[in-house]
Amino acid sequence: MRAITLRANPALDDETWEFKVPNDALTLPKNQKPTTIFGKVVSFSIEAITLRIEQFPSNRILNADDPSKFILMSFNRTFRFPDQSPKVTVEYIVRMMKRGFLLNGVQYRFYHHSHSQLRGRSCFLRAANTDAELDLRIYRMGDFGKIMNVAKRAKRIALLFSSAQIDYHLDPKCVADIPDIQLGDEVFSDGCGLISKRLAIQLSRTKKIVFRETRYTPTVFQIRYLGYKGVLMLHPELDTTTKHLAQFRKSMKKFTSTADNTFSVVGHSRPYSFGRLNNDIIVLLSSLGVSNEKLLAKQQEYFDWITNASKDATKAIDFLSCLELYPLVERALLDGIDDPAVKKEIRRLQSSEVSKARDERTNKFKSRMMIHKSRRLFGVCDPYQVLKEGEVHIRITAARRGPATPIHADVVVVRNPCLHPGDCLKLRAVQHPKLAHLVDCIVFATVAKPGHKAAPSMSSGGDLDGDEFFVCWDSDLVPSRVSESYDYPGNKEFNKKEVTRADLAAHFASYNASGVAKVSALHAKWARSSPLGALCVQCQELNALHSQSVDGANIRIPDKLATPPEQTEPYILDLLEEASDKFSILFTESASRRTDILVVDQEEGKKLLGQLLQSKQSAVSEYELFNLACRLATKHSIDIRPYLCQIDIGALTTAEKHTITTTLSLSAVDYPYIWNSLVRSDILTARDLYQRDLGRPFSLHRLYSSRISGLSTFFEYLRMATQDYTRKVLILQTDPRFAIGIFMRGVIPWDEDPEVNENVVVCSFMPRTASSATLRPCTAGYRLHCSDYRLQLYDKQIQQTFIFVTRPPAASGVEVATSIALDKISRSVLQNLGKVLRKPVTAIELHVVSNRDRVAHQLFDLWFEHVPTEESVRRFDRKPAPYRLNALQDVEWDALDDPWLKGAFYRNKHTADSMAEYLSRKMLPEIDKILDFAIRYHAEDEIFLVFVYVIQQQPLSHAFAIRWIERYPSLTFALLKAYPPDNETRLNAELESFVHSIVRNIIRSANDTRIAALVALEKIAKSIGMMNLEHYIDILMLTALSVRSKNLVQEVLLVLNESRLEHAPSSAAAAYGHKHALGVVFDCAEEAADECPCNDDGRPKKKQRVPPSHAKLAFGPDYEKSSQVVATIRIDARNSLRLHSHVRLQAASKAENRWIDAPIMDGVVVQALKGELKINLFHPAPPEMEVMDWNMYDAGSIATTNAMTDALKRLLGEREECCAFYSLITGEGGSEISEELETELDESSTIPEGLNESQITAMKSWRSPLSLIWGPPGKNTIINANLYHCLILSDTSLLSRDWKNHCHGPNIA
Repeated sequence: MRAITLRANPALDDETWEFKVPNDALTLPKNQKPTTIFGKVVSFSIEAITLRIEQFPSNRILNADDPSKFILMSFNRTFRFPDQSPKVTVEYIVRMMKRGFLLNGVQYRFYHHSHSQLRGRSCFLRAANTDAELDLRIYRMGDFGKIMNVAKRAKRIALLFSSAQIDYHLDPKCVADIPDIQLGDEVFSDGCGLISKRLAIQLSRTKKIVFRETRYTPTVFQIRYLGYKGVLMLHPELDTTTKHLAQFRKSMKKFTSTADNTFSVVGHSRPYSFGRLNNDIIVLLSSLGVSNEKLLAKQQEYFDWITNASKDATKAIDFLSCLELYPLVERALLDGIDDPAVKKEIRRLQSSEVSKARDERTNKFKSRMMIHKSRRLFGVCDPYQVLKEGEVHIRITAARRGPATPIHADVVVVRNPCLHPGDCLKLRAVQHPKLAHLVDCIVFATVAKPGHKAAPSMSSGGDLDGDEFFVCWDSDLVPSRVSESYDYPGNKEFNKKEVTRADLAAHFASYNASGVAKVSALHAKWARSSPLGALCVQCQELNALHSQSVDGANIRIPDKLATPPEQTEPYILDLLEEASDKFSILFTESASRRTDILVVDQEEGKKLLGQLLQSKQSAVSEYELFNLACRLATKHSIDIRPYLCQIDIGALTTAEKHTITTTLSLSAVDYPYIWNSLVRSDILTARDLYQRDLGRPFSLHRLYSSRISGLSTFFEYLRMATQDYTRKVLILQTDPRFAIGIFMRGVIPWDEDPEVNENVVVCSFMPRTASSATLRPCTAGYRLHCSDYRLQLYDKQIQQTFIFVTRPPAASGVEVATSIALDKISRSVLQNLGKVLRKPVTAIELHVVSNRDRVAHQLFDLWFEHVPTEESVRRFDRKPAPYRLNALQDVEWDALDDPWLKGAFYRNKHTADSMAEYLSRKMLPEIDKILDFAIRYHAEDEIFLVFVYVIQQQPLSHAFAIRWIERYPSLTFALLKAYPPDNETRLNAELESFVHSIVRNIIRSANDTRIAALVALEKIAKSIGMMNLEHYIDILMLTALSVRSKNLVQEVLLVLNESRLEHAPSSAAAAYGHKHALGVVFDCAEEAADECPCNDDGRPKKKQRVPPSHAKLAFGPDYEKSSQVVATIRIDARNSLRLHSHVRLQAASKAENRWIDAPIMDGVVVQALKGELKINLFHPAPPEMEVMDWNMYDAGSIATTNAMTDALKRLLGEREECCAFYSLITGEGGSEISEELETELDESSTIPEGLNESQITAMKSWRSPLSLIWGPPGKNTIINANLYHCLILSDTSLLSRDWKNHCHGPNIA
């Protein structure tokens, strides 16, 4: 909306602010989303006071109130009267707040603001006649009245106005308060609570948190709930040890409230949140000794990273993935970075990175170089107190190394804004098993020596209520010098006897952030001019003033700090700015000269594939890299299998390995390294593996390699291996001539000396000698000690040590040393090597077996039992038949009966215009053939082009539209686009006659279209509401049986139900039908979800209570009309499927020629014979169905559901003809008993003697409009009396009054 000027040039002496505008100027936009709030925005600038309608930020206050009663008032940063002090402007705003702002006769008074609005000079006004009315509203939501400091009360009330969407309604009974972790006055858990995995998953689903198109559950949530503010960190123990879903610390409770149970997530942890070096951090690092050369080199690396994105496809992938533009990554790889659209997008992103080196408003230089060995992470506390002071636990999602790689290094941790060198904390990152579930966050220690501060508070006075920290482990940027941190004191609080709304308004009006800007500017000048940089005394004093002025407090800058000396030498920021400006010029010039890159052919594709797999990516996992490589290989018809050796198999999960081997049909014999990480060992040779038969298919995963993680971290990984895995192998090398393997099974307690007996086997490897590898099983009495500094294997007494591995003193210069009693292996080994006594270890590896892999456990144990593996022949061959999807490039056009079809597909690529020209010469039967051919050969573009052309012809052929949306449900969206619904959510008049078919096919496409299907249903809500009730119930049933995602089916059912409730003709019978139909289908959908659980993408989960049956499918003779297929299954296979069974059919494998998910269909069994089932499908079958193998899942029986829906449709359709009690059941008729019936009942209500209390209650129950007695009460007289009363209440004119003579207890049904 265009802004309306309420007053031009506001004057200093203004006394009233009363305005009138046309009512239509205040009209809010139509068709706004439920979560979107629009309202009146009034802006003050020195030029004018203006009004416009804009979107409001969502917050708890607006969500619980009427937004039309609000005005969002903002004051431009430049709003200051000329030649006047800032105080005059403050007085103007205060005066306006006291008088009130009148718009069209409604008075609006100061209400409040969020903290960010306070800094941005904006606040909310609400319609009210007095301040007391507003106070009553605010103080109802929290106990703010007891806070007698104006600034603190404003800060607490601001939490209600902070931006937050309603994500969840959390019952306060499900949460608990817990104490803070505290030592003296120091709080280590300030703002950090705990959340259960159940609630974390539910929040992720409700808020639809996704990462790279996959649902993602963070480990840290920044929240607002009741009076709590802070973060909740994942704490799995809550799922097992308590009924609470979340626990809040005392420090999180900012006020007490019971008025609003809405739970809001305002932030959460994310993978690949790379850190950037800004001016503040650079100044501090430079002051702490990081050289100018290193900082300039890092900036140049950043510039090269930007530049190379348009030169090299692998660099482009890294560039785009780091910027979280993963969809563009696939386009860049498959279409090439020379593709015009891709090139344009990369160029735009490069230009954006370059241009952001200068502030848009001030044009000042501001560094923002990305550091790949860094992250921006939420801080949380260590709830177990296992970390020592000065330690942190960091596990990040690292590229090509799996989802949770521990960081073991010195790290620099800093929080913005930062002006003191002590804000840069140098901490030691370690790994601890108890904290292993916390990923993509930094866990701070919760212990310290008396008088020491918590680490977060030492960095710019931070805490854990949502602060994010720059964490960097790049050795070039971790300073060798550290500075003592500043002791950040809290601002003094001045309490008043009474705090009024005028005080709060004055606090808003007088808030001034100019003090922060002045201090920051002076700090930068002193840092430039002093040889000590930010370590100079003046900078440290200015930091103290900065910490006081952050919250708007007025400060006075002493004269001694106000005049820094002139800078004499170029400062690091000047050098970086100069280099940045040169790069910006060169980048612009080179971009204009850049020539197009050649189109990639197959040979170039092979070269690119090799480069991709060898590239160092910063934000792509190993499995994502494989997917990209596989798609590239498929595009250029390259066999990817020879390139698999360049994949780091150790970074893949077991599920990902299964996917790769299945997709590429890799034999475990031909490709053993997929499963056996020993095959890719850096220590063992092929000869070593052959001698001990270690190279066979065997599920071993490399947990640690000193080549990658360094020798210094060995004992941390040893702890992980011994505590988290029951089968593990330690390979240790002292020189190229000798290595030793220690095979261990069972749980090995840490820092103890348990008996391991025969559960440890030692194997020596000597690749350069003629002797073979020697196996030495341990015997009863052997003990194994593992701790933070040594591993020791000995026989009963420590004097009988076999193997000793230790961490020597630092002065020795050796990171890990070992002593081995070689004579315990064999004399020949001792003779060849001599003694191994405190010898430096050159390389170490740890390989582990998944605790869930029982087969691998059995294979592992063979080294203890020394029994060769026997072949196991399976009863059923589960290997699915390979198949290819029909593709246009495989068509032999000349062999077709209709070779003219080629014109519709092979004219380079049709546009809408060229297709229209081609089809204009075709009759409708020929167009049907084209569409049929396009569907059979998956020509998606042509399907839509042809369909859209035909439906745009007038008059619209209803038969054509219905026929093809049934064949290809996604075409329904093209139909709705061509004939859009009106603003009243009613279908276009052209489509009203087949609304049932349209809704049906939106539902059938919902598994693929998901949110689009929901939007489409909402846009035709009125037409759904006006549908025939029988058709509507059929649609509900189809939804329950065909939409597989549990969340999605619920959302679709609720959208359908809301459409009926809002638009269907209102009646008691209709309400009854809608209520019970929804209940029946909800039960049906829940049964399907229980019997065949599916993930959020609607794909059956791998773990099912009942394994699927395996079947071959064939099209039924009348498939086009009935959608019936015939399933053939093994007669000797177990099978739970019966008549009326709901089945889910999933292709047992993926196509060889296209990288798409295996298709899934739902259906219901209509005939069940031995070894054969006839199934009516709800989804179209793929053309290749008959050559594919299928997994058939039992999703429960729908016999009862069918009976219930049929009964409901009959009751509502036939009314009293179906049931005499129709009016009483549905509430359609009156339910009062007439006076005549009341009299007749009284006359016949003699209660027989000798009845118990239940029988008397049964006798009296018939005075209700409708009653049901469960089972006969026990006496014929009672049954007869009750039936008599029942007939009196009903129409008994046609019944004989002597019915008692013919009805006796045993004959009454």
